[in-house]
Amino acid sequence: MTTTSLQDRIKLALEKSGLSKTDLWKGCGVRSSTVTSWFKGPNQTISGVNLMNASKILGVNPDWLATGNGDMKAEIYSLNNREIFNKNLNEPIKSIKFDLNWLKSKLPNQQLKSLNIISFNDGSMHPTFEKGDFVIVDISITSFKNDGIYLIESNSGFFIRRIHKNIDGNMLIKPDNTAYNTVALYKKETSELRIIGKIILSWPEKVI
Repeated sequence: MTTTSLQDRIKLALEKSGLSKTDLWKGCGVRSSTVTSWFKGPNQTISGVNLMNASKILGVNPDWLATGNGDMKAEIYSLNNREIFNKNLNEPIKSIKFDLNWLKSKLPNQQLKSLNIISFNDGSMHPTFEKGDFVIVDISITSFKNDGIYLIESNSGFFIRRIHKNIDGNMLIKPDNTAYNTVALYKKETSELRIIGKIILSWPEKVI
């Protein structure tokens, strides 16, 4: 089966996982019509929280699901009966386990169901994060709330960046590593920023 379109990739992922469209829309917490729309024609797209949730349910790499690029499968880890994904398939780590009581002690006011964990795989946020660190993302935060570190999506993939809002409403999308470029967004462009979630904790342990 070709996987040049979103509908082809979802069909293939459903076939491999043994899941149905009903399983998908219920698991993503969306209307059935939303999933149906993903199957309408070759130009459909998926992004944001829907992409994150669908990738997790189907057990696939979100970059592959969104664009067809990269390997289909993502590493799946177990977090005390919660599933998390690592989109960096070359990491040597094969399993990871966090104690939910530890998470609750670090994040006492946090709804754990809104958390996702990904592996950080470049040097753009050094020295805050290092390659191979795990970061915990609150995916209930899908818009800019205040200055902080966010998981954002662009046409070329996912990035972790610090977002600063100037007094004039313009935004700076900044890496902590000065070897990487800072991107400036004018106020009229900020509505196009696709925020997947906010980074709130990392391992090795740092409360953000």
